[in-house]
Amino acid sequence: MNTIDFKKVEIRKGFVRDLQKLNAEVSVYNVYKRFEETGRFRALKCEKRDESTHIFWDSDVAKWLESAAYILAKKKDAKLKKLADEAIADICKNQLPNGYFNSYFQVYEPENIFQKRMEHELYCAGHLIEAAVALHEAGVDEKLYAAMQKYADYIYDRFYVKKDAAFITCGHPEIELALVKLYNATGKKKYLDLADHFIEERGRHNEPSYDFAYNDYDQSHKPVREQRTAVGHAVRALYLYIAMADVARIKGDGQLAETCGALFEDISERQMYITGGTGSSYHGEKFTYAYDLPNVFAYSETCAAIAFALFCDRLAKLKNRAVYHEIFERVFYNNILAGESKDGKGFFYVNPLEFHEDIYDYNETVKTKEFCPLPTRVEVFECSCCPPNLTRFIESIGSYIYSEENGEIYVNQYISSQTEIGGVKIVLDSSMPYGGRASVKVVGDCRLRLRVPAWNGGVAMRVNGAYVQPQIAESYIAVDCKGETKISLDFHIRPRFVYANENVWYDNGRKAVEYGPMVLCAESCDNGKNLRAVRIRSLAGAKKTVGEYFMLEVNAERLRSGEALYSYEPPVSEKISLKLIPYFSWANRGKGDMQIWFL
Repeated sequence: MNTIDFKKVEIRKGFVRDLQKLNAEVSVYNVYKRFEETGRFRALKCEKRDESTHIFWDSDVAKWLESAAYILAKKKDAKLKKLADEAIADICKNQLPNGYFNSYFQVYEPENIFQKRMEHELYCAGHLIEAAVALHEAGVDEKLYAAMQKYADYIYDRFYVKKDAAFITCGHPEIELALVKLYNATGKKKYLDLADHFIEERGRHNEPSYDFAYNDYDQSHKPVREQRTAVGHAVRALYLYIAMADVARIKGDGQLAETCGALFEDISERQMYITGGTGSSYHGEKFTYAYDLPNVFAYSETCAAIAFALFCDRLAKLKNRAVYHEIFERVFYNNILAGESKDGKGFFYVNPLEFHEDIYDYNETVKTKEFCPLPTRVEVFECSCCPPNLTRFIESIGSYIYSEENGEIYVNQYISSQTEIGGVKIVLDSSMPYGGRASVKVVGDCRLRLRVPAWNGGVAMRVNGAYVQPQIAESYIAVDCKGETKISLDFHIRPRFVYANENVWYDNGRKAVEYGPMVLCAESCDNGKNLRAVRIRSLAGAKKTVGEYFMLEVNAERLRSGEALYSYEPPVSEKISLKLIPYFSWANRGKGDMQIWFL
C-alpha cells in the first residue's frame, strides 16, 4: 500500500485546515519562543554554560525543524525560514569533523560519546536525521541533509563496522525508523542495514538500563521477533514497532510483519484507552498489563498517541486493513488533539480520562507529591517532547488521507482535501468530525475504495445524483469511476453508548458516549460537580449545537444522597440536562472536573 504524501495533498476548508492554520501561525512560533527562552536553540552553539544542556534538547529542536519543513513545503514564510536556517547553521558549524553532533555530549562529556546507552544519543541523532530528510524532501534545505548523512555514516562505522561503542542498541528506540527514512530518501542500503541491525540485536544482549527499570522497559527483554505483548515505555515501544513494520515491508519479511500484527492486536484489544491513548502508568510511562486502564491517573502520553497513529499508518502500508485507519482516526480525534489547547499555545504531556480538582488541589499541599495530571495545558515542559511532536504531526496530516494499491485508490480519512493520483483528480469535502456527510468528486478513470467508518449508523450513497445501495466489503465501498464522477455519502452520524470489557474494572457498570469519531466528556463548568454520580439512561432526544464548542445535550439524572456519610436509604435522582463536549476540548475554560465514563 502506497500512501500519498502530504505535499501532493491540498487540505481544503474545514476542521483540519483551521487546525493547520493555527499550527503554522501560532503553535510553531510559540514553541520556538519557549524553546529559545529555555536555551534549547542556544545549546546548538555548543558553548559551555553554567547550566548544562539537557541530554535530549537536540531532539526537541529537530522536531521543531521538521515542523518548519512541513510548513515551508506548502507556503513561503521568510521569518520561519530564517529561524530554521539559523538553527541549521549552528548544527552544521559545530558538527565534529567525523560527523558526530550532540550539543550535550561534545560539550560536557566528550569522553563519554557512545558510552552511555540510556542517555538518548542515538535518539537525538534519529530526530535530527528525520528533520534533515523532511527539509530535503520539502526543498527547504540541503545542508542539514548532507550533515546528517555524514553523521549516519559515522554511526554506521562505530556500531556496524567497528562495533566499538559501549552499547549495541540505544536505550530509546528512534534511530531505527529515522534510518529507514534516510534509506528511502538516499537509496543507500547501508542505512537500511543499520536500521535492521539495531532492530535484530535488541533483546539478544544483556545491556544496561536505568536502575529503576528492567530490560522490558526499553523492549530489550527478548529478541523482537519473539515479542507478542507490548511492554515497557510506550513511546520507546511504538517507535521500535514503527521501524519493525517499515523493515518488514521493505524486505518482505513475513515473520517480522506477523510480529507487528500481534503487537498491534495486543495494544488495540487489551491496552488501549477509548481515546486511543496508550501507556497507562506514570511509573516508567509504561504499558502495564491487559485491561489496566485507570482513568484519574491515566498517563496516556501525547507522544505515545502520535507514535501509535504512525504505527497504524505503517501497518496499513504493510498490508491494508480498515482497522488501522479506524484506530488512527480514534487516536487523532481524541488523544492527539487533546494534547493542544484551543489557542494553539498550551500542551498536555499526560492525558487523563477523568479529572477531579479536589485530588489535584490536595496533592499540591503535600511535600511528598504523588503523580497527578495537570488541570490545564502549559507552554513548555522540562521534558518537552510533545509540543513539537504535535506541530510536526498536524502539519503532515495530509499524508494519511489517501493511498494507492494495484491501481486502486483508497480514501482512508474523511478530511476535506484534494489530490491527483496517477492522473486522476480527487476533491473530497467532509463535515467530519462534527457531521457524517462527505462528497467526493473524481475526474478520471479509476476504481475508488471508500472506507466506511466503524462508527457509522448506516450508509446512504448517491453516485452522480442517483441513490445506490453500497456494497461493503472489508469496510470499504468500491466505486468504478469513469470521466467525472460525483459521490455523496452520509454515514448517519449519531450519538451512541460504548461499554468497556468487563475486565477493565475501572469502567465496570459504566458507559461512555461517542459522536462519530469523537469521544465526549462532561466538565463541571457546564454541569456542576460530582459527575461520577451522573447516570445516562438513553441518548434519545440528544441535541447537538456547534458554536465555539461542539456540544451535545442529553437527558440524564444525578444521584443525590442525604448528608449522612453512610445511609440505609438509597440515593434519589434528579433530572438534569447533561452537556457533553469533545474530549479534545476539555480544560480550555479553566480548572475543573471532567468525566468520560458515566453510570
